[in-house]
Amino acid sequence: LTTNRPTFIQPISSCSICNGETVRFQARVSARPRPEILWFHNQQLMLPSKDVVFHFDESTGTAILIIVDAFSEHAGQYSCQARNSAGDATCTATLTVTSEGKAPFFFLGIQFSVSVGEPVVFQCKLNAYPSPKVTWFHNNKQIPQSLRKIIKNKNCMDMHDSSLEVKDVLEEDSGSYKIFAINSEGSAESTASLLVIQGSEQNAKYLEFLRKSKCTREHIEHMMQKKRDDRVKVDLRSIC
Repeated sequence: LTTNRPTFIQPISSCSICNGETVRFQARVSARPRPEILWFHNQQLMLPSKDVVFHFDESTGTAILIIVDAFSEHAGQYSCQARNSAGDATCTATLTVTSEGKAPFFFLGIQFSVSVGEPVVFQCKLNAYPSPKVTWFHNNKQIPQSLRKIIKNKNCMDMHDSSLEVKDVLEEDSGSYKIFAINSEGSAESTASLLVIQGSEQNAKYLEFLRKSKCTREHIEHMMQKKRDDRVKVDLRSIC
């Protein structure tokens, strides 16, 4: 039987899509015997999954790769390799995934009451593209990273998490906290208040703190019902 080394009659083509769209690479190959088709993303062998589909039509020699809901992590170089006993051939293309720019947008800020010596963690979630630069402030002064004040940022596509942990809080840690995010599309900020109190003063001061924060009457009454007389534990309470 005649054998032919694989030859691409129609190689795959580079393309550009938006986040969440479906991408389709298609090539036509001539080969005898039937070639094995392999797909690579950034030189890594791809495997089929619920979002990645391979198909080969032997009658037409058409090899197809479909990626459902492609995002930025799918961008890069794609290669289609056809191989049989006579040899192999490879064609390559580039996938570009774009996203509409988004200015940072924060969820609601949170206020806390905490006892002296206890840790407190401020957490914020925001949506932005491209990834924003995030800065934390205490009473309008930028907070540097330190052993006692730890800032952590985590990104996943357009979603971003940022946290500020203050260990062993002191009374001077009370005040206004602000997180500021900026990218090429705009900026946004979210504020929070920290009240650091001691011992038996906690409940009374906390309720006064709620009133000044214009919390709802129902929430204040709920806090009063849970008032503790003796030992005071850390209170991390969301403010409306």
